[in-house]
Amino acid sequence: MRIKQSDWVTIEGFTVVGCVKRVARDGSWADVNWHTHTKRMQTSVLTVQTTISICDGWTVTDETRSKELAQAEQPA
Repeated sequence: MRIKQSDWVTIEGFTVVGCVKRVARDGSWADVNWHTHTKRMQTSVLTVQTTISICDGWTVTDETRSKELAQAEQPA
């Protein structure tokens, strides 16, 4: 799976969701906005989130990205 700009991402073991601002051409790193700071991270440690929780039990889902990821997982 390839990380893309504007993806919502997390790191295993953490609940904070960040937003990808920039990705290296070779896909090896991404600049992630973690709300309090931006950090350059290896994409191998990031997990794409297509549904995120917001206040009072509401959730938001990126349906387009969810479909893209589902298609990428299907064997050719």
